[in-house]
Amino acid sequence: MGLKKQIASFFLGASIAFGTGSVVVTTPTPAYAQDNDEEPRRRRSETLDPAVARVLQEVFTAIQEERFQDARAQVNQLLAQRGDRMKAFDKSTTYEILGTIQVNLANYRGALQAFKSALSANGLPPERNNQLRFFIAQIYFQLEDYQQAIRGLNEWIRAAQAAGETVDANAYYLLAAAYIQIEPANYRAAMPNAERVLQLRGSENKKGDYDLLNLIYSELSEDTKRGVLLERIINIFPGEKAYWVQLSGLYNTTGRDKEAFAVLEVAYRAGLLDKEAEIITLVNYYSFNENPYRGATLLEREMAAGRVERDLDNLILLSQLFSQSREHKRAIPVLREAAGLSDKGELSYRLGQVLLADEQYASAERALTTALNKGGMKSDQTGDAWMLLGTARFSQAGPGDRATRARARAAFRNAARYERSRRQAIDWITYLNAIDTTEDAQDRLERQQNIEAAEDNIERLRTQLQVCRLQGDGNCDEFETRISEEQEKLRTLKGGEGDDEAAEG
Repeated sequence: MGLKKQIASFFLGASIAFGTGSVVVTTPTPAYAQDNDEEPRRRRSETLDPAVARVLQEVFTAIQEERFQDARAQVNQLLAQRGDRMKAFDKSTTYEILGTIQVNLANYRGALQAFKSALSANGLPPERNNQLRFFIAQIYFQLEDYQQAIRGLNEWIRAAQAAGETVDANAYYLLAAAYIQIEPANYRAAMPNAERVLQLRGSENKKGDYDLLNLIYSELSEDTKRGVLLERIINIFPGEKAYWVQLSGLYNTTGRDKEAFAVLEVAYRAGLLDKEAEIITLVNYYSFNENPYRGATLLEREMAAGRVERDLDNLILLSQLFSQSREHKRAIPVLREAAGLSDKGELSYRLGQVLLADEQYASAERALTTALNKGGMKSDQTGDAWMLLGTARFSQAGPGDRATRARARAAFRNAARYERSRRQAIDWITYLNAIDTTEDAQDRLERQQNIEAAEDNIERLRTQLQVCRLQGDGNCDEFETRISEEQEKLRTLKGGEGDDEAAEG
């Protein structure tokens, strides 16, 4: 309840009879005690001077008609004319009413002074004096004099409790709020008061009550209490996204990752998560909980819906999730798009890795070449990129394709310049050299076999030529031609062997 309404409620709850004769003001038990049926209602009667009563009757009429300026003018005139001659009860009552008027005019300093004057006149019963102290504490809060508000509220609470009255939850709320407004804030002192608010209101608690205690628990790192409170809050306000996000964050910081994930997932399914950062957090939870494919499809869907931007970082995340899911074919176009947005080679290097894993060797070679040309990678990544490039090239080489293997060997030689990839690169080079050596030996053996076959053919053809001549057939030119062809073939084979040996040298 606001200060204006609270004070108005107090005065309108008083039974004041104004007449031409004596006037009796019957003051009820303060508002904070009215709900306690077991407490006896204490009353006290006082008589207003008839002249004062007539003025206050007019003032009350003006207040009810919300003519507060007129009401203030009448009270001030009354005090100016009769103030010094008023008895204590009349003076306290008049200042009490003036304070109410000032509150309604938002003149809080004037109200403060009026209520203090009402107390100083010492003409009111204890319960009304104590209620004035409560109003004074509230005004100090309104004026941001929180130390005075704390002092006044604590004094009022002690007096009410001593009188056996039940203190209203609003007082504890105001006191807790005052403790967190001072410099430095005293959250420890605020905590029991904020907790008391929830106890007193029960099912009638307001959202602000929970927010106040939630803030206090957060500042004091009371994680266990805060967790219980947030679990309670989301059941009362299930449509408030902030509480779901806070509870998930609390679970995360206290090592309860699965609960944090579950809370955020429920909030997402309820349609509460609409910020990119919240969705990305949930996506990462899927990855951490070994369900990267679900995270990838969620992220892809949110990108398509426009709730998550299709920027470099998010494309990288999406490609990683697809890769973790072994969905390489879906990761490739995403990573290719991301690589096109980056001026550094790392993403092209990752693209090359995925393409190589998918056995797209020519595309992998192009991506890795782009990565090395862009540069900007760490030393280990650069060495590994050369290794992968050599592998991609080697995988494209067929039997006897020395040119492609030579390109692969060049890549492995570059990889050998980097410490982490050096040993593996040298092993590859040794392997390639062994292939070349084996092929060389096979080539020499095949060449020698071809030479011997050619020599055998020449001898056979010469024999056939002699037989042809001895028989006097006269048609022996065919054998001479074939002998010439075999001799030319033999010269070529022997010349090739000489060239090979020169290359070996």
